Amino acid sequence: MARVARYTPETVARYEQEGYWTRQYPVDFWQENALRFPERDALVFGTRRFTWKAAAQAIDRLAVGLVHCGFAKDDVLALQAPNSATLMLLRLAAEEAGVISLLVPPTFSRAEVGAIAGRLPLAGAVLPNTERARELAEVYRAGAAPSFRLLSIGESPLPGAIDVESWLARSCAPGEPARVLEGRRFRPYEYAAIITTSGTTGAPRFVEHTACARSASGRVYIDRLRLGCDDVVAAMVSVFAGNCDLVVHHTAPQVGARVVLVDRFDPESACRLLESERVTCAVFVPTLLHRLLAYEGLRRHDLSSLRIVTSFGAILAPEIAAEVERVLGVKVIQGYGASDYGSLASTSIDDPQRVRLAGVGRPLTGTELRICDEHGTALEPGVPGRIFARGPHCVGGFVRDEAATAQAWESGYCAMGDFGHIDDEGYLWLSGRVRELVIRGGQNIVPAEIEDAILGHPGVAEVAVIGVPDAEMGERVCAAIVPRAGARLTLESITAHLGERGLARFKHPERLLVLETMPLNPAATKIDKRALRALALGHRTSDRSEAVSRA
Repeated sequence: MARVARYTPETVARYEQEGYWTRQYPVDFWQENALRFPERDALVFGTRRFTWKAAAQAIDRLAVGLVHCGFAKDDVLALQAPNSATLMLLRLAAEEAGVISLLVPPTFSRAEVGAIAGRLPLAGAVLPNTERARELAEVYRAGAAPSFRLLSIGESPLPGAIDVESWLARSCAPGEPARVLEGRRFRPYEYAAIITTSGTTGAPRFVEHTACARSASGRVYIDRLRLGCDDVVAAMVSVFAGNCDLVVHHTAPQVGARVVLVDRFDPESACRLLESERVTCAVFVPTLLHRLLAYEGLRRHDLSSLRIVTSFGAILAPEIAAEVERVLGVKVIQGYGASDYGSLASTSIDDPQRVRLAGVGRPLTGTELRICDEHGTALEPGVPGRIFARGPHCVGGFVRDEAATAQAWESGYCAMGDFGHIDDEGYLWLSGRVRELVIRGGQNIVPAEIEDAILGHPGVAEVAVIGVPDAEMGERVCAAIVPRAGARLTLESITAHLGERGLARFKHPERLLVLETMPLNPAATKIDKRALRALALGHRTSDRSEAVSRA
């Protein structure tokens, strides 16, 4: 099952010869580090600490446990839980045991889990012992094969589930891991994990998540972030999410950097952790950076060890990025990619600040990028168009969906679904999502341009711009805004600000939603614009400005 049809022998030979792809999986890096740095800390979560040697032993115990539990090679095991040491080690153990990990965002609810459980042959699922997880367990079990196994991680096991933590308490007999795991290793260039798309455009799809592509991207990040064995990398979000998966799972172990995990983010405890562990690189999403900057006690913490903050999931407003750099004394690194592609571009600590704050940097080494018009004709540098890409950082296709894979790669390149352009220095600049384009009276409006302008208003913390149906104009522009503390925003104050910025009148919002919080996609990594449209349509269309509570 784990073979990637899109990776032809010619593709593999080319990227091997050019040095982009190796035959290693992330678990290999942990085993190598157990020999290189046996007594150095590898993984920290709460009060639990693992050295590289202890982590490698734990991975062996968990892998043997999976086999003794009855999981066959290429079985699919759903992992859905908040960050923890056991969760991270279990994913590595699954690699060692030849079991495919389905990485399910911990925020997915019954609807999303039901869509997953009904479309993939799951051999088991891993959940924590919470009331919500007990409900999800029934969804996973519904329609599953009799051999389906429910596993539990955490301090106390889920009722009726197999306690994974107990596997860590036992010691393997001499030679047991080698004997039990013989012949189970994934072959080179197979996928050891499946990720789900975020589901903002419908039912989630399942992407073949390949270690060769992700580790290749990790090596670029090592260079651009100058990561080494003395670095400490902290995951402020789920280790399954996009860029966090890349930096924490596929990059840090390649250089032996310590990994620190946060369970649920709150600014005070996150700052205490950053301070106590002397974190040097922390992975955020924009929403969490907003919360961090709003934390009144931020300056009481010694965060002088922190030198890099990476942000992903949505473009971080340049004004916020500048404030992060100024307040924390760090460099902000942003990346660009997609669940069904992988990583395409990133900034570097060597990039000028104007690029770090507002751009996504240069394409990753080896990436072939095309900017095309709506007819597929390549455009000159500097001319904005639709982004297409291919290269060694591309993950596989869609699991059990050859038609969708063929459609996504119809031209030989992957359509990223974004507008952008390449400048004379080779930097990629994004303009917005193709499918989010607002067409008002026949004129095309890119929401990202308006969002960037509105974020320059001193009273705005977050913004998202959408189109809402209109009988006269086809669509009108609606801005959804989360104000900064104490700010009072009106549609007139926003349009006056845009007028001062020189934005054309036809681009000005004609409706304003003032929110307490933004709705997020099921993976909780970006703003859910479908939910915003539903929210906008659920209120009186004659109103030009509305305050909507979403506490």
